[in-house]
Order: sequence, then structure tokens, then C-alpha cells
Amino acid sequence: MKPSVSVIVTDLDNTLYDWFDIWYRSFKPMLDSLVRSSGVDEHTLVSEFKAVFERHGTSEYAFAIEELPSLQAMHPDAYLAKVYAPAIDAYRQGRRNAMRLYPNVLQSLLDLRARGCLIVGYTESMAFYSNYRVRNLGLDGLIDFLYSPSDHELPDAVEVQKIRRYAPEHYELKRTVHRHTPAGARKPSPRVLSMIVEDVGARPEDAIYVGDNLMKDVAMAKRAGITSVWAKYGQAHERPEYTLLRRVTHWPSEDVEREDRTTKEEQLPDYTLHSSFEELRQLFAFRCHRSLRFRGDDCIGTIVEVWKKTVDVQQHFNDLELRIRSYAVTLLVGVLTITAFALKEKLSVTIGWFTIPLGSVILLAGLIGWGAFYLMDRFWYHRLLYGAVKHGEEIESRLKAVCPEICLTQRISAESPVRLLRLDLHTHGKMNLFYLLIAVLLAVCACGIWLAGRSGDNTSEESLRATPTEFRTAVPDIGVHEMHEHPCCPAQVTEE
Repeated sequence: MKPSVSVIVTDLDNTLYDWFDIWYRSFKPMLDSLVRSSGVDEHTLVSEFKAVFERHGTSEYAFAIEELPSLQAMHPDAYLAKVYAPAIDAYRQGRRNAMRLYPNVLQSLLDLRARGCLIVGYTESMAFYSNYRVRNLGLDGLIDFLYSPSDHELPDAVEVQKIRRYAPEHYELKRTVHRHTPAGARKPSPRVLSMIVEDVGARPEDAIYVGDNLMKDVAMAKRAGITSVWAKYGQAHERPEYTLLRRVTHWPSEDVEREDRTTKEEQLPDYTLHSSFEELRQLFAFRCHRSLRFRGDDCIGTIVEVWKKTVDVQQHFNDLELRIRSYAVTLLVGVLTITAFALKEKLSVTIGWFTIPLGSVILLAGLIGWGAFYLMDRFWYHRLLYGAVKHGEEIESRLKAVCPEICLTQRISAESPVRLLRLDLHTHGKMNLFYLLIAVLLAVCACGIWLAGRSGDNTSEESLRATPTEFRTAVPDIGVHEMHEHPCCPAQVTEE
């Protein structure tokens, strides 16, 4: 009979994803780029990297280049991150290429969540780097709680607001609760693991701990009285590339030596995952944790009802947006109709010393109204619709494991983009283009009518400024006698 489990505490690095591969494929291109561009030999740079990493307690320190003594000596007054920007770009590109979960991890987590299990992540990677991977690997919300050390201190000259490209909320986890482990606490401390289990409201007998390291993960779980599961597939010690990590790692030398000894000793875990995280489902019977009863199989119907309500909310805000656009088009038709009437009647208004065609004034007023509708549509109701859509996608992602047919929101989002001139226009882009084209049309027409009016005024003024000679040339000369005898002249003047 399979053991019954309701809580899974899992390591992240080399358990849910290949941390070593991400690190190596990021750090090695950066190191090679620095060697080429600076002329400093690799051995010197590696030694300096190690000193920086040890000082900050992480092998992922983001500002390491700025603290390398060799580079500082070569560029004493320069901003090294700018001088060696190609090396930083190489690091980022390598990280993007390597950022992926192990096979079947995502599907396994979705299935465990559908069964109501409480999923807790525990890692020794610092907060920002752990947060980054959780967000970019789609684990936000799949993991209920994330425990990690807090971040290292930033360099004195660095301000968070200046180095971040996006708003602060972009860097926050939306659904996963992120908590920090006590300062200085490190694996394999059983006290920290016991604290985590207690903190999430679980009992040791209800939990398992999954990790790739025999010394740090398996030994820690066994000392804490929690069932240990060894993720054997995550071991990276045998890879030739692992030598580079040993040369720059922030781990104390005694930890590295102890790790080598432990992996060769017979510290057998309670269970072993040989090739994949999904083997957990073959070893244990998972049940709903008491604090998450709403996730159990018996409540799938309730979740579906929540999804239906979310779709109704999406429809509601979509209807509001269509209504706003309908009103905007009605305003446009009215403005064009009144403008046409004003042009036909040649109406104008005088403002100060200026006489302006009434059609231009009406079009400008219509442009202001059109802009007001755009602001209400784009930055009010569309934001609410976007939030409802994102929530629907999250629900569908979680239900995919048990009810794959519920994918309406995701399917609509996938079909929404329109290809135009090599660009994929999503909802935001299509809305902006719609309002922008009409706004440009109104502005151009208003300017055209105004310029046409100015041209007509100039013609009239020129005709009024005609000289007397020009006037006499245009009108036949009438003599005095002829004028006296002209039948239209009321006065009879007798010439002596």
C-alpha cells in the first residue's frame, strides 16, 4: 500500500529544473567574453570571481563584473557594466536558452495541485534569483510557499529603481507566498526544515521532502523525521563542466569536501526518483491537505463554477468595451454630419482677431471626445477585462490536468493576434491602431478645412484692395453729360 501524503516540500535547483545547466550556460559565455575583450587570463578572472562570490554568499551575484580587481585596474573611472556589456548580454542570452523545467515537472505539479496537495519550495538560492526562476518557469501559483534566504546587499552606488526596467510589481510573485529563512541558516539544518513544515500548518508524518543532494537534502530530511526522496536524476557532479563551478563556488572548501564524501557513503534515502519528478505519483498516494480542502477531487465542480463566473465577468467587461466603442462611433458620425452642414452653409466663428471655419472647431471638439472615449476604453475597462482574462488563464492552467477541455480563455488569447506588416497586433495594439487612425483623420480634416478657409479669406482681401486704376479699367468710364442724361441718375444737373 502506498504511503499517504498531503504535503510536498521540494528543493528547486536540480530538482524541478537543471540549475547547474542554467548557471553554466550563462556564466561560461560571460567568462569567455571577458577573457577575449579584456585580455585577462581565465585563471585570474576565475580566482577573482570566487572571491566576489564568497564575499556575497552566492555564485549568482549580479554585480560581480564591477567588483573584479583586474578590470577595475584597467578601467579605474569607467562603469564596468557598460564597458563589458557584451559579456553581460552573453550571460543573459545563455540564461534564456537554458531556462526550462525538467520534463513532466509542470504536469506533475498541476496534477498534485488538482489533488489538493500543499506544495512548498525550499532553496538556498537567494530571494531575487529564486523569484526570477519561479516567475519565468511558470511556477508562480503552482508552488504554494517558497522559502529562500533574503537577498544580498546591493553595491553602494546602485539604486534598485535605476537598474530595473519594469514596475516593482513585475518582480513580485502573484500567487506564491515568498518567505525568508533565518539569516545564516543553511542546509542540512533539520531545524529549518522542521520550522518550514510547522509554518505551513503541516505535520512531519504528512510530508515528504524531495531533493537532489544526499548531504544537504536527504540527510536533512531524515534528521527532521520527514520522509526523504532523492531526486537522483538531478545530480550534476559527474559532468565535466562541474569543475568550473567548483573553481568559483561560494561554498566553503569544507562543504565541498564533505559533499564528495557524502555522495560516496551509504546514506540511503527512503525513496529514489531515478529519472523523473513524475515518479512521485508511482510511490505515494496523494490526498488533499486539510487547509486546502477546496482543491480536492470532490470540489472540481466548484472550481469549474468559479471558472464560469470568471468567463461571465470577461463577457461583462467585453460588452462594456463594445458599448463604449459604439458610443464613440456614434459621436464620430454626429461630428462628421454637423461638419458637413457647417461647410455647406459656410459657417465660421470669430475668436479674437481670427475667423475660423466652424467645421474645424467641430472636428477638434470631436477629436477631444474621441480621445476621452479612448482613455476610458483603454485604461479603465480594458484593464479590468485583461485582469479577468489572466485570472481565467490561471484557472485553466490548473484544471488542465483533470479537465483539459476547459481552455476557452487560453484559446481566445491564442487566436487574438493579427499579423500586420510583420507585426503581431494583440488586443492592445489593435485598439490603439483603431483609435489612432480615426484621431489622425479628424486632425487632418480639421487642419485642411482651416487652411482652405484661410485661402478663401486671402482671396477676398486681395479683391477688396484693388487700386482705383484697376477699378476704372474694370468699369466703363461714364462722362458727365452722359451721367446727367442717364436714366438711373435721380438728380438733373444743368451745365452752364
